[in-house]
Amino acid sequence: MPHTETFLPGLIALAAAAAFGSSGVASKRGLAHIEALTGTIVTVGTCFVVYLLAAPFWMRTDDWFTAGFWIFVVTGIMQPALSMYFANEAFSRAGATVVATFTGTTPLFAAALAIGFLGERLTLAIAAGTMFTVLGITTLAWMPGTRGSRLATGGSGIAAALLFATGTAAIRGINHVIGKIGIDLLPNPFMAGFCSFAVSFVILTAVYRWRRGRWPGKLPRPGLICFVVTGLCVALGIGLLYTALLVGTVTVVAPIVASFPVFTLLVAALVGDERITGKVLAGVALVVVGVGVISASVR
Repeated sequence: MPHTETFLPGLIALAAAAAFGSSGVASKRGLAHIEALTGTIVTVGTCFVVYLLAAPFWMRTDDWFTAGFWIFVVTGIMQPALSMYFANEAFSRAGATVVATFTGTTPLFAAALAIGFLGERLTLAIAAGTMFTVLGITTLAWMPGTRGSRLATGGSGIAAALLFATGTAAIRGINHVIGKIGIDLLPNPFMAGFCSFAVSFVILTAVYRWRRGRWPGKLPRPGLICFVVTGLCVALGIGLLYTALLVGTVTVVAPIVASFPVFTLLVAALVGDERITGKVLAGVALVVVGVGVISASVR
């Protein structure tokens, strides 16, 4: 593939990674004031409003009558509603960088799907990438010498945090593949995001009403601000992601977007939420290298 065909999608994907990485820090701060489901509703609602307000600049009548429209309506059930809720549940139980690194293993699931359902071979590169990823996760999460050799964020909640984070990665991996199919049929990244956010917002609010028997009430201002900021970052990230998939391939885009834990780390350190240590840097580097090698090997 010519250099010009990979540079632009890669640059857009890198911008998406920066947006997604920043959203994790804002979300983690917001969870100190608002629980996960309500925070997710605020985030998705913000995304929906942003795309709705911008509709006069991007909405086209023909887009409503394409097969891609229905693909993004269906994906809206999983992404961002379910994946974002899972991510917020994970953030409420663990540090932003650790959770972001686990959720950054999305290309692992793309590789597994390719091997299991598309007949891809388990190559040396995929095996090496898996090893790097596992080593990175272990480096980030393991703290020798603590009681029972617990994981870094400690307590019984870590198992749930890792489960939610892994679920998020799996959903995002599936969405990358389906999103590429959808964006080829509906070549409008903003319409794609609008469909997904609209469906997700309806589902999340309905689930909240069903579980709580009421609508969300007055929310603490600090938490509300954090989740609105999260929504702005996610809205930007999703638009950039679908734009990258429109002009590039999943193989090029997925591993670059998966580098968002690096941005989470940098932003969290910049605002004083986390401390950069050699162990954290090594863990993030190993995971990013691992998922990159795996994604680059699935062709």
